[in-house]
Order: sequence, then structure tokens, then C-alpha cells
Amino acid sequence: MLKIYGQTRSRAFRVLWLCKESNIPFEQKPISIHVPDAQCKEEWYVKLNPNARIPTIDDDGFVMWESGAINLYLAKKYKSPLWPDTPQGEGNMLQWAFYVANDIEPPMITVFQNRFVFPPERRDAALAEQADKVLRPKLKVLDNHLTAHKHFGGSRWDMADFMVASVISSLMQMKYDLSAFPKLESWLKASLARPGAQETLKLRAA
Repeated sequence: MLKIYGQTRSRAFRVLWLCKESNIPFEQKPISIHVPDAQCKEEWYVKLNPNARIPTIDDDGFVMWESGAINLYLAKKYKSPLWPDTPQGEGNMLQWAFYVANDIEPPMITVFQNRFVFPPERRDAALAEQADKVLRPKLKVLDNHLTAHKHFGGSRWDMADFMVASVISSLMQMKYDLSAFPKLESWLKASLARPGAQETLKLRAA
């Protein structure tokens, strides 16, 4: 059976959500991070993931890390209903997957950490503000697309939509003001209302 190493309150959320959306059976193995003697630093785990980060999967002996790559692999292998039907659909999916990973996630994480995650004494307001100025035009690209199209996947909510939603779901967690991006806000709320997302959010809240 597929083993997923990682706490639900981490990027492992993305992999768990994909499995829920795709009916992929799995066994979750929570791994501690950001604490003294964190399990992610232990020798046995570093052999699985040399970056000492989460998530990592062990799919019947095939070990893999990096959440975006994991989700693309799992969706294709297990024939997820989200997987695009055409080569053009796959290209579109990869376009949005790389965009959110390269252009949106880095500044979003800086904002998230310095306004939400870090204890107050470690937060850098100026750094968060600088990152936010980078982030907002990138979110506008998403909002503009959704003004002209219902989904990122074309005619249906598919893997392209999942790859975007699984990354920017952190915006909802930090209560980021999306009022300037109404189409994106509505789409993201609808994405997180999907049964697979709700089941995974319940795991995170437990």
C-alpha cells in the first residue's frame, strides 16, 4: 500500500487531498518537523528524503519526494479521474503546475510565514510586505484567467485546477484578503468545498 510520510498540516496535505480525490488507498505516517529532534532529521528518514523535508511517499518500494511531482505521478499511475484526456490537456496542466510552484508559492510562503506561522518575535513585516507586492500580480494572472474561463482545466475541474488549488489553499488558511481577486476567491472556495478537500481538511483539524 502507498505510504505517505508527513503531517497533514504541511505540504503533505496536497498529496492526501489528491488521494482522496482519486480514491487512492494510502497509509499516512506523520513525521515531526520544526521541533527539537524532529523525525524528519533522523537517519532512517533522510535515507528516504535527503532534503529532510516532507512529504515523501513509498509506493510499494518506489520512494519519491517533492509534493508536485508526487501528485502528478500518483494521478497518472492510479488513473485519477482528474487526469486530462488529451496531450493538450496535459500541457495545460503542466503549465499551471509550474506556474504556481515557481511564481506563486515562493512569495506566498514568505507572506504566510511572516504573518501567520512564525511567532511574533520572528516575523519580519517588511519582508512580508515585499513578498506580497510580488505575489499580488501573480494572483491577478489567475483571477484574469478565471474571468474568461470557468476552470484552469478547460471544460471541467481537472488536474490543472487541483495543482493550483492544492498550493494556494494556504491563502485561505492564513485568511489572506482575496477581495481584489473575486473570481479566484470564488473558485478557490468552491475547490475547497469538494468532498475530497473537505475530508482532508478534517484530517488537518483532527
